[in-house]
Amino acid sequence: MRRVVCFLIAALCLVVSGCAKEQFEANTDLEQFQQASQAIEQQEPATDKVEAQPAAAAMASDDIGDYVLGPGDLIQLTVFETKDLNTEVRVSSRGQVSLPLIGTVDVRNLTAAEAEEKIEQLLAAKYLQDPHVSIFIKEHVSRQITLVGSFKKPGTYDYVSKRNLLDVIAIAEGLTESAGTAAYITRFDDKSKKNINYFVDLDQLIKKGNMAQNIMVLGGDVIFIPETGQCFVDGAVRKPGTYPIKSGMTITEVVTLAGGLAGYADTDKIKLIRHMGPGLDRQVLSLSYNDLQAGVGDSLLIKDQDIIFAESSSSGMLFSGSGFTLGFLGTGVSYRNPKQ
Repeated sequence: MRRVVCFLIAALCLVVSGCAKEQFEANTDLEQFQQASQAIEQQEPATDKVEAQPAAAAMASDDIGDYVLGPGDLIQLTVFETKDLNTEVRVSSRGQVSLPLIGTVDVRNLTAAEAEEKIEQLLAAKYLQDPHVSIFIKEHVSRQITLVGSFKKPGTYDYVSKRNLLDVIAIAEGLTESAGTAAYITRFDDKSKKNINYFVDLDQLIKKGNMAQNIMVLGGDVIFIPETGQCFVDGAVRKPGTYPIKSGMTITEVVTLAGGLAGYADTDKIKLIRHMGPGLDRQVLSLSYNDLQAGVGDSLLIKDQDIIFAESSSSGMLFSGSGFTLGFLGTGVSYRNPKQ
């Protein structure tokens, strides 16, 4: 009987060791891995690098005096020479306003300054000597804003007044859980007749309260907030699955999110697998649990589509959990795989 038991145990060890064969073989070391990742980042298109530079200060100082009037806009007109001509009026669907004395005036596609000058000329022609007119735009509705991406309610909204980015996020009832950490604003510049792209760091704005990033949104803006990247955790961890990548997330944090290593993990073989680009081999870096504890893991930032795979250990699989019980093929010994 002892021989049978020993034979079965030996066979079981062979099976377990076969199951614990490495799924991924390392093909790089830490220094080479970091250098390759940095090289890929440096090869990114120059346009991406420009967008990645915060431009909040420039956007906050944009001159909205060039705003072009259109249907639905509500304006407050002041004539300094006489209060009787002061009025509040909304631009009609035809782009016109009805004013005291001078009647209907077409202001479509005029800036506030151009509309002021036109009305002054009409008043000076028949009614007032050297009039001075001021127009204040109370509501901007002729130009809409478009919200795309990780908003709870994306879509097109009327631009009814001066709004900052946080106001716009609130209009869309906030961001989804999968929202990334960047907002991209595309704005048409009337002077250059080209689209200008701006970048806002949402971590700085929402988490750290940096109001310099809370830029003003103008009518016609398109605001895009992409989903965050994802990484995949598998192998000998307690909670394998897909996890969203937050700003500055490290491999140590991801392993912790996955519940830590399972009892049957090979603590010397935690693999970080990264796709390096079209036509390039994946880089497979092998780390130990001691590496993570020593701070190496805190220096490795996770990127989109990274895979973290914890290899299994034959000895860990054999002795973790409740392990052996009674009744294995009548020998009085049995084995339960701790993975189950």
